Amino acid sequence: MLLLGLAFLLGQQKQLKGILLLPFSVLAGLLINHYSLLSWNTELILLVLALICGLLLVLRLSLSKFITIMLLVFCGIIVGLDSSPVMIPGLGTNSIISWQLGATLTINIGIVLLSLFAYLLNQYWNGIILRVAGSWIATSAIFVLTLMLAGKS
Repeated sequence: MLLLGLAFLLGQQKQLKGILLLPFSVLAGLLINHYSLLSWNTELILLVLALICGLLLVLRLSLSKFITIMLLVFCGIIVGLDSSPVMIPGLGTNSIISWQLGATLTINIGIVLLSLFAYLLNQYWNGIILRVAGSWIATSAIFVLTLMLAGKS
């Protein structure tokens, strides 16, 4: 949900040049995940970020480049923190590095393609299609957040 919302937000804001920072932020998150023992609830952070991206899509505000880039970098780091390979006994360092590079490449290609698609869709019907998609993303994030938080009480 977060990647879809982020890609649509970048396309809606017409700030496709900022995507160049995404591979570095995802790799930074993967390295932080690999070399440290953070005990963050990254699923909760991902859902909150998806909710923020969805609401920004719905509101269709004109965001500054700085806010968009900071959101992009923070989302990339959190996605990298949440992504980790399945640890199989005997898994070598080369396999882990290959998995991390493949995950980063796949995330980036997906974001670029979806952002271009959103950029093209934003020109038709006054961007209503992206706003509807943003409302679905925000609603899905709210549902999952509600169920997560209701299960903990």
